[in-house]
Amino acid sequence: MQVNPPKTIPRHQPANSQSARRLLRPALAALLMSAASLACMAQTQAAEVSALWGAGRGGDNNATLAVQTGPLWTRNLAHSKLDVVLEGSVGQVTGPSGSAHRSLTHVGLTPFARWWFAPDTAMEFGIGANVFSGTYLGSKQISTAYQFGDSIGLLHRFSGTPWTLGARFTHYSNADIKRPNPGQDYFQVRVAYSYD
Repeated sequence: MQVNPPKTIPRHQPANSQSARRLLRPALAALLMSAASLACMAQTQAAEVSALWGAGRGGDNNATLAVQTGPLWTRNLAHSKLDVVLEGSVGQVTGPSGSAHRSLTHVGLTPFARWWFAPDTAMEFGIGANVFSGTYLGSKQISTAYQFGDSIGLLHRFSGTPWTLGARFTHYSNADIKRPNPGQDYFQVRVAYSYD
């Protein structure tokens, strides 16, 4: 006589549980990226905190808080200076009002190269890694929660004060790791306070 093992009854998971799992992965990735950012920042002294706000195509906007380290590398040139800093950021991109997936949170880590062509004025360029809390912003599908962030900007430190004012263009994209890859572009105003 042969004994058959008891049959297991497949459990049906409600749709809420499945969508929660889909959101959990980017959230865990963002948490790990935040921990890595904090570990990197702890190794160096943070020198500047900044707030950025910008508008994008189609009514999107991006509000970001960032912390930059002091220079990790510096090179004096004949009449200018180059340096490299590390920026950790957290922010929220928001789509047009009335859209279903109206906003996404993002966490990023970006090294910036800065060319100080005048004593208090510099151009900055950075390419970093970002994790978004989802893959839809309004009707736009960005396909992956992981996005590269490319930024170029101009900044000016007000002499004798801790304040910096700047403008930055930022492009988020997954570099065609997965399609569709519409990208996101934001022109941002940056206000920073230096406490070193």
